[in-house]
Formats: sequence, C-alpha cells, structure tokens
Amino acid sequence: MFATPKLLEALALRLESMGTTIRKAGITGIFSGGTEFTPQWNRFAHEELLDGAYMTPTYGNTLMGLAASAPERARTTTTRSPITRRSRARSSKSSTSTTRTSSSSYGQTGRVKLTTLTKEFFMPGFLERDEGEREPACDNYPWDGISGVRPYRALRVDDDGRVCT
Repeated sequence: MFATPKLLEALALRLESMGTTIRKAGITGIFSGGTEFTPQWNRFAHEELLDGAYMTPTYGNTLMGLAASAPERARTTTTRSPITRRSRARSSKSSTSTTRTSSSSYGQTGRVKLTTLTKEFFMPGFLERDEGEREPACDNYPWDGISGVRPYRALRVDDDGRVCT
C-alpha cells in the first residue's frame, strides 16, 4: 500500500473503530512519505498503528520513481536519527542525492538533485522542490541518500500564485 502519514493514521483508526487492524485487514507492506513523515511519526506508526505490518519511509515522484529508506539496522538508534531516503530497488540502478553544488559535503543542507537510471529511462540532475541533508551510502544502497526532507526554502510563491526562485 502507498499512503501519506495522515491517510495511514486515519485508516488505522477507522479499522480500530471496526475492531480490526491494518495487519488483520490484509495489508502487509506500506510505503509512506511526505513532509509529515518524521522520525517521531515513524516510531508512533510502528508502535501504535501497524500491528506488525512492514512500513518503510519513501521519497519520490512519478518521474524519478520510489526511493525507500535505509533499513532500520543501517540507521543509528537515537531518537534524533534522520530518516534517510535511498533510491529504489537494486535492479533500477537509480541514485538520489542532495546538493547545492556538485561538491556538497555529507550532512550539508542543499536542494534535492536526483539522477534516475534504469534500463528504460535516464534523467540526469533533476532538481526537486525539496531540500534536505546529504547522507552517505549504506550497505544495501551504495549511493547517497537524503534526510530531513522539507520544501526548498529558496522557492517562494508571489502574490499571483506563481513559484519564484
């Protein structure tokens, strides 16, 4: 299932009011993301909503595809650990990174810049409307990730509703 945090929470609460859970309803895996997806919400969902169903934080769009989070064991266990999004499955060979310039350091904040490479599609250096902190590769995903995803602060909307840079 794909769901935003608000939709997933509403579904879980509705199912609870009906005497069942997400897992008992047959949902075994969930991709969830969006600006409301924080480390605190992730913890809350696992403890209160999922009843054992698998969920991974994701980042993406229809152009770049889906970027799953680094596995739990690859992240630190502190309460302040970032949710680090990674590119999609091994077979697609996609990559995700954040950058202000091509030489951004890890941990530095910058605009999300994606490169997608699959057997069918190549999109180099696509700038997203988000920013975050560049994260190093992990064992499962040997390319850069991003944490702390939020709207790119340099973009603004003018009085006519147009996006300006």
